[in-house]
Amino acid sequence: MKISQISEYSLPAEGGLPPLQAMIYEELCRRPDEVFEYQGEELLRLFPRMKRSALNWSLWLLAKSGHIAKMRVRVSGRLTTVYGTQEAVDALKQRMSMPTDAPVATGAAS
Repeated sequence: MKISQISEYSLPAEGGLPPLQAMIYEELCRRPDEVFEYQGEELLRLFPRMKRSALNWSLWLLAKSGHIAKMRVRVSGRLTTVYGTQEAVDALKQRMSMPTDAPVATGAAS
C-alpha cells in the first residue's frame, strides 16, 4: 500500500477527529442523556465489529481531548469510569449531589 493512501484515509482532515473517534463521538452526541461505562457492553453492542480495546482507547482519547467528559462513579457496588457528552456527565453530577432522603415539596405553604 502506498503511503499516500494510508495518510489519506487515516489522518484527520483539518484538525478533525480520526474516523473511529468521530464515529463514537457522533453516537455519544445522539445520546445526550446517557453515560457509558468503561469496559461496558452497551457501546460494543452498537459497534459489534469493533474491538473492546479500540473502543476504550477512543473513549479515553476523546475525553483527554475534551470532546467528551468522564466521571468516576460507583455502579453496582464497584467504582468505575463512565463517559458521555458534557451535558450527560453534568446531569449525572447534579443527580449525584441531590439528597436522596429530602422531602418532596408539594407547592402548598401552610
